[in-house]
Amino acid sequence: MRILYHHRTLADGAEGIHIASMVSALRALGHEVTVESLAQPSSSGAPGLLAAVRQRLPQALFEVATLSANIVEFEAMRRKLRTGSYDLLYKRHALFDVGAVQAASRLGIPIVLEVNALYSSPAMNEFEPLTLRRLAARFERRTFRLATVTVAVSTPLRRQIEEVAGPGVRLVVVPNGVDPERFDPARTSAEAVRARYGLEGHLIVGWVGVLRRWHGVDLLLRALQHVPDAILLMIGGGTDQAVVEREAAGMGLSSRVRITGRIDHGDVPSHLAACDITVAADDRTGFASPMKVIEYMAMARAVVVPRLPNFLDIVRDGATGLTFTPGDAGDLARRINELAASEHLRRTLGSNAREDVLRSFNWQQNARDILAAARLPAEPAFSR
Repeated sequence: MRILYHHRTLADGAEGIHIASMVSALRALGHEVTVESLAQPSSSGAPGLLAAVRQRLPQALFEVATLSANIVEFEAMRRKLRTGSYDLLYKRHALFDVGAVQAASRLGIPIVLEVNALYSSPAMNEFEPLTLRRLAARFERRTFRLATVTVAVSTPLRRQIEEVAGPGVRLVVVPNGVDPERFDPARTSAEAVRARYGLEGHLIVGWVGVLRRWHGVDLLLRALQHVPDAILLMIGGGTDQAVVEREAAGMGLSSRVRITGRIDHGDVPSHLAACDITVAADDRTGFASPMKVIEYMAMARAVVVPRLPNFLDIVRDGATGLTFTPGDAGDLARRINELAASEHLRRTLGSNAREDVLRSFNWQQNARDILAAARLPAEPAFSR
C-alpha cells in the first residue's frame, strides 16, 4: 500500500519521535510511505514555510496565515494524491489544518487522522491561547467528519473530539508507543550512567522530561523529602532547570537530586536502566499520552503515575505500576516508599509492564491497530 504521511509540525522533540516511529513502523509492515510537510526545515537547514511565518507574525496573524495555508496545501496534495496512486492519506492533525484532508476526500482516498491535541479545546487554550478559537472548532469538526477514522491518543482526548465532531464519526483510542528493541533492558548497561552521576549503592528514582513546572516537578521534589536516602535522577533539561535547582536547595535536597540536562533520545535507555523506580508526576493537559511512561515500561522499570484517565490508558494499577492521588505529594511518597521496600514488587511490576509493551504499546502494533480501524490491510499481501 502506498501511504502519503502529511504533517505541519517541526518534527522535533516528542512529536518528531512519534512521526519518525510511525513512518518506520508502517514501512516495516511493508508499506511505501512518502512524508510531506510545510513546516519541516529544508535540506539546507532553512525553516519550513509555516515555521518561518510563525517566527515573524503575531498570534492573530499567524492563525490567519495558518488558515490560508490550506489553499496551498489543498492544491499541492490534490496533485500529489492524484498522480501518485496513493492508497491512504495518513494525516497528523494540526491547527486549521484541513486542506490535505479535503483533497483526499475529493479523490475518494481513505484518510487516517491522528489527533494528539484538540486545538479549540479549553484545556489546550490554557497554555496555547487562540484568537480564533470558534473558527478553529469549526475547522476541526469539518476535518473529523471528512476522515475515514480519527485516532485519539488518549481516552480524555477522544471525549473532547466527540463533543466537537458530533455523532457518526469513527473514533478509536491508540496511545503512544515505543520501540522495544531500542528500549530493551537486556541490551542496556547502566554502569556508565551510575558512575557518571555517583549513583552506586543508592536507590534511584528516575524522571524524564522537559523541566517545566506543569510536569509536576515541584510535587516530585516535595515527595522526595519523605523518601529516605533515595536519589532523584532527572533526565532532561529545560527553561526551568535553575528554578528546580533552587527549589531543591530550599528543601535541603541538593545532594539528592541529579539533573542531566538535555540528552539525546538515544541515550535515554541507559539512563532509565540506572533507575530502580520511575515517576510521572503530573500532566497539566489531562489528555496527553505520556511517551515517557511507555519508555519506562519498555525498560521494565517499576512506574508510579497519577490516577488520571490518560495514564490509566497505559498503566494497570497494581499489575504494571502503581498510581497515586493526583497532586498529593504524600500519596506519591507513599507509593515510592512501597516500591523502595520491595525489590520483588519492583521486578514483578516491571516485568509485567514490558510484557504489555511487547503486546500492545509498540509502534508496529499501533500501525496495525490504526490500519485495522480504517478497515485497511495491516500488511501488503506480498509480505505474507
